[in-house]
Amino acid sequence: MKSTQLALIALIIYALGEVQCGEVPRPRGVSLTKAPLYQPQANGKWTCLDGSKTIPFTHINDEYCDCADGSDEPGTSACAEGKFHCVNKGHQSIDIPSALVQDGVCDCCDGSDELPATGCSNSCQELGAAEAIKRRNEAEVHRRGTEKREELIARGRQLKADRAGRRSELQSHIQEQERLKSEKEQLKKTAEALESEALEVFKEQQRELNENTAQAEEEPQQMRHEATMSFVRYDTNKDGFVEVTELMVDMNLDQDRNGVVTVEEAKYFLDERERVDLDAFVTLAWPRIKPLKMLAEGLFQPPLEAPKPPEQEQTEHDSPSEERGDMAPEGELEDEHDEGEEEEDQYDDEEADVGIGEATPEIETTTTAPNYDPETQRLVEAANEARNAFEEVERQIREIEHEIKEIDEQENKDYGLHEEWAVLDGECYTYEDREYVYTLCPFDRVSQKPRNGGAETTLGRWEQWAGEGEDKYSKQKYTQGAACWNGPNRSAVINIKCALEPKITAVSEPNRCEYYYEFETPAACDSEAFATAAANSAHDEL
Repeated sequence: MKSTQLALIALIIYALGEVQCGEVPRPRGVSLTKAPLYQPQANGKWTCLDGSKTIPFTHINDEYCDCADGSDEPGTSACAEGKFHCVNKGHQSIDIPSALVQDGVCDCCDGSDELPATGCSNSCQELGAAEAIKRRNEAEVHRRGTEKREELIARGRQLKADRAGRRSELQSHIQEQERLKSEKEQLKKTAEALESEALEVFKEQQRELNENTAQAEEEPQQMRHEATMSFVRYDTNKDGFVEVTELMVDMNLDQDRNGVVTVEEAKYFLDERERVDLDAFVTLAWPRIKPLKMLAEGLFQPPLEAPKPPEQEQTEHDSPSEERGDMAPEGELEDEHDEGEEEEDQYDDEEADVGIGEATPEIETTTTAPNYDPETQRLVEAANEARNAFEEVERQIREIEHEIKEIDEQENKDYGLHEEWAVLDGECYTYEDREYVYTLCPFDRVSQKPRNGGAETTLGRWEQWAGEGEDKYSKQKYTQGAACWNGPNRSAVINIKCALEPKITAVSEPNRCEYYYEFETPAACDSEAFATAAANSAHDEL
């Protein structure tokens, strides 16, 4: 009987796998927390963890995958979905894919994933000791960082209180400005009504005055325009002067009608000068030339003389004929006259070739304020003052509304559970690698700029916190950056860790147009949370 019991015990030990002193018996590769799930039923059977099948308990870890979820082979590589638990006593226990069991590689620091023949050494104690030192250092950083975080929390809460007080102050101020705006608007309307009435009277007076002076002003302007156009036509060499030789080709200036414009005749029109510029031509030459031009164009008729006795009229009529007969045949005179007209027509048809040095009229665009009478001027100035005062109040209201909007935008941002992140808003941090200078302005934007100079490229603008669950504040997301060539808009994720000073430690681009920043700051330090996480991760199977 006793020998039978010993044999049964040996069978159970074989089925359960290697049993260590003080540990709960369980198959190889099963964690302590799952040990109760791997107990045989009264009939020696066992049900897969997914409930899909019941198998003999001895089929656990028999190198054959019976369960669809692979739960019957935690200690072998038979099931693709299986998990092997590394106890790693003295260090951190982990789960690895069952496919790594018995593959000749020591994946567990205690070597439990491989047979002893593989020769895996147990390095868990050494690794555990190094991990313990690392944890102590991290714990110290978290402790000191938490002290700084408390300062950030105090400052963040003060900023929040300051924003609330400032907003209340601005709200009160804007109400005062709105009342003042109503007063200024009424004063403006009254002043503008008086101004409008005075301006109507002034305009009526100006219309009457303009009607009387329009004709007098128009004639000199027309005179100068005609003179300028004629100056351009006469100035054939385009040197900015009209010379004697340039007038001698115009037969309309032949005063004695002998078919030649002499030097003396040309000088007469130039006020006895060799040449004149535009101003002298307008004031001196054109008044003498214009009557002859009008006469030639049929626009001017000389005064009619009183009738004379027939004998005298006949004598005077015959005398010029004789003189003309003595000077040249009639045909020649007609030819010369036609030639003069043809030459004149040539100049009339040519367009002025305006170039450097030419005298061309300049149009002045400068406007001057009307010369109001004293009373009208006073009312205009009063209206201007009222308008300026009204516009000043409106400007102040816009500035207040803008500041209130900025405060509301800050209030809508998530600065953490205790406002510890508020101080970082408005700050910017940089990081340089071999090619770029990267910038992070928390709650605003991220960017990059070539180190050798060039334009800055926006990698993203603040969107939200991107951590999961309790680790919500471990990541930030920035989106809608500048578009990549033939690709999406750039974006960035900020991975945040605890440190004593805020700084960027690394930037990478694992995917095209997707950037990852590693950022450290005291705002991420929490000694209590770190201690809890460390205790959970260091929990050993006791």
